[in-house]
Parts: sequence; C-alpha cells; structure tokens
Amino acid sequence: MSKEAPLTVLIADDHALVRDGMRGLVAAWLGDAHCLEVVDGDALLRAAAAHPAARLALVDLNMPGMERGFRLAELAHRHPGLPLVVISALTSPDVVRRTLDIASVCAFVPKSAPSEQIGAAIDAALEGRKLPFMHRSPEVRRPEVMLTPRMEEVRQLLRQGMSNKLIARTLGISEGTVKNHMSEIFKALQVSNRTQAAQLDADIL
Repeated sequence: MSKEAPLTVLIADDHALVRDGMRGLVAAWLGDAHCLEVVDGDALLRAAAAHPAARLALVDLNMPGMERGFRLAELAHRHPGLPLVVISALTSPDVVRRTLDIASVCAFVPKSAPSEQIGAAIDAALEGRKLPFMHRSPEVRRPEVMLTPRMEEVRQLLRQGMSNKLIARTLGISEGTVKNHMSEIFKALQVSNRTQAAQLDADIL
C-alpha cells in the first residue's frame, strides 16, 4: 500500500519570521505537511493555481498585493475548494465581517492569538467548518493614582461639578493654583479633560 501524500499548505505572509512560525505550527499540528510560502497577493494567486491539490491556505490580509483583504474574494472565486484561514493584525469589526462573509474563509484569527486557536482554525478548515470570530482583548490596567492630599480635595470637588473658580473659592486658593492641580490630576489619571477625569475617578474609587 502506498503511503498517503502529505497535505499541501499555502502560507502567505510578507514577514519571514511569521512564515517561519506558521511553518513550525503547521508541522507541529499536522505532522508531515508540505508548506509552500508566498510573500504577496500575486504570488498567492499563482501558487493556488499551480497547486490545485492544496488543502489549506493561511493568509495575511495586510501583505502587499492584498488590497487590505479585498483580493481575498478573488482568490476564493478562482479557487472555491481551497479552505482559507485568515491570520491578521487587522481586526476591525468591518474587516472581520467582510472576510468571514467569504464562503471559503473558515476562520479569522488575530495574529496575537495563541497557537491553540490557530490550530483549532486549521482543524475547522480541513473539516469544512466555519468558526466564529474570537478575540480576547488584553486587560487594561487602571493607572495607579498617586495624588497629594490637596489634589485629592480638588478631585473631590471636581467630581461634584464645581468650576475652577468655585473650587478656588471653596479651598481658599487661587484659580491658577487650581489649574496647576488639575494638570497634575489629568497626568496622574492619564486623561485629557475634566469629564474624563471625573468619570475615571468614579470608576477607581
């Protein structure tokens, strides 16, 4: 009995380091796979035409010749039987929706995703399944607020909606001093205006 030929996988990305990583991931996930690497949209279309037996293409939307992903529809039209997994740093809702609307796109994976998520997308593509988009945003840490006692007083009055003039009158200081305190408060809270400072402050306390 003849040995089954290895799967042919197209890897399309203009960064050599990314291609190396994807090749290693494919080898770890699929075993004896034959990877063909291309660096732009034109080369991807040529490779897909030259290798009709390819079982999968891992495609970066933002490489040269892809027209920010619009070229993907041309690839899908020419080769509807080639399952596509898009791996991209472009993850705006419109880009993701437009990409997943293409019938042969089985998954959209952010470049920041763990290898297990890419592996799951590869499995889905080889099985003809479409995966929903999953994107775990990094946790945003609140700034550690370090304010002087006087700045804390100004901040509390700010949250009450007082103007700088009223804060100055209430605390018995000049309006210029209040403005200086406001600047330091904005810097500490990493905000740019009074409304943001009041809202963020309310979240922190």
